[in-house]
Amino acid sequence: MATTRVVVHVGPVKTGTTALGAYFSAAHAARILPPDVIYPVGDLWFPASGEITKHPQLADFLYPEGRHNSGRKTPIQTPDSVARKVRDVAAHVAKLPGSRGTAVFICEMPEDRPHLELLLDLLISTFDEVVLVLAVRSPVEAGQSLLVHKIKEWRSDQVDFDLLGMLTTNEGLLSFDYRRLISRLHNVAIKQLVLMPYFEEESDGYAVVDRFMRVVTGDAAIRLEDDFGTRRIHPSLPLSSLKRLVTLKKLKSRLEVFPFFSSIIHSLFRRILTADRDKVMRAGFNTRSSESGDWIVPADERARILELYGNLGEVLRKELGTQSTQAEWRSWFKATGF
Repeated sequence: MATTRVVVHVGPVKTGTTALGAYFSAAHAARILPPDVIYPVGDLWFPASGEITKHPQLADFLYPEGRHNSGRKTPIQTPDSVARKVRDVAAHVAKLPGSRGTAVFICEMPEDRPHLELLLDLLISTFDEVVLVLAVRSPVEAGQSLLVHKIKEWRSDQVDFDLLGMLTTNEGLLSFDYRRLISRLHNVAIKQLVLMPYFEEESDGYAVVDRFMRVVTGDAAIRLEDDFGTRRIHPSLPLSSLKRLVTLKKLKSRLEVFPFFSSIIHSLFRRILTADRDKVMRAGFNTRSSESGDWIVPADERARILELYGNLGEVLRKELGTQSTQAEWRSWFKATGF
């Protein structure tokens, strides 16, 4: 019976988790994952909302009192049902060929959720080895990506470009505060925490996948027989397009008492979003700039945001140890200003 290992990408949001879910889902379907690696889909996990399977239900385990489905596309699961699925996956991994089998989960953990140790206890009691992977992205770009996502979401009330305000309005806590995230993970005594750099404007869709797969297997990902490496999963939009969407959402709030007009506005919103998103996806991985019509955070606003995160660079270097001097991490620190 194989030794069981689990590798969990814990996010946070906007760090390539959808791209990873897309790759692993497609690789599972194409049967190109290594024989000692399982990506729980289908009967091994809960139903997905589309072709891409991720594992947000792992976070449901942290809500014994129940969880509000704030726009999620998959049903909320009870802690007991999540525990059963996790144990089923571990049992499946134990039957894999070879001396060690690995299960891979992609889950964006809630940054502010208490009792993270509950989930860690479940994983540690179920698998022989537990590895958590935390992707580290510049809070400026991560926050900007999240704000754009909220603008593109019809149900969201995001109707401005106040990035600084969005990052600091969550009950006084900073979003994407890796100092707090790392401290919390150490407080639950996780033995294997891997930090993985996230780079902006990489021109290869496999870059983030390869980086994560090297944690899982030690090697780069096996390529799919499609255009995965050349297309964006969650493309941003030109500033002019985002402004149009904001205008329509503001108009919606004024006319929501008139269902007929609201439906027309919603239809127009979707048409603009789909058309502009398709244009960006066809363009592929182009470098973003204000000259090309993209929303670029001004230097003074970026500086104010970086000040909020204080000694983040110092905390990351201490956590990384000698890894911080490796070329990849040196490039990340230089690019982000930390």
